[in-house]
Amino acid sequence: MELLLLILGGAAGTLLRFFIEKGVLKVWPGDPALWKPFTVRFAGCFTLGILLGSVIVHDLPATYYMLLGGGITTFSILGLQLVEMTGSWLYGVAGLRAFVRWLVGTGAAAVGVVVSMR
Repeated sequence: MELLLLILGGAAGTLLRFFIEKGVLKVWPGDPALWKPFTVRFAGCFTLGILLGSVIVHDLPATYYMLLGGGITTFSILGLQLVEMTGSWLYGVAGLRAFVRWLVGTGAAAVGVVVSMR
């Protein structure tokens, strides 16, 4: 059952990521390349927050967390960017970027939890 939830969550998250990225390309003026990962990460964290709140409110098994299985968030891309920046001696920029993304992701997840628990 858990494997099936992980597969379904990964597929749903990947599709959601695709549609979010296409939407950002259509509405963002200029070059949206920097905003695509940010928008996807924010939406992913917000959605995970909603899922977490729903699991808490409806007393669902924790295996329901796997429904989004990481397919939508871009933490692997963040890790790659941080490695590239530190390799280029951009420690301050890498640290600031990591902190801001953590802050935005945590905030989005917290808002998602609050929204889903109302």
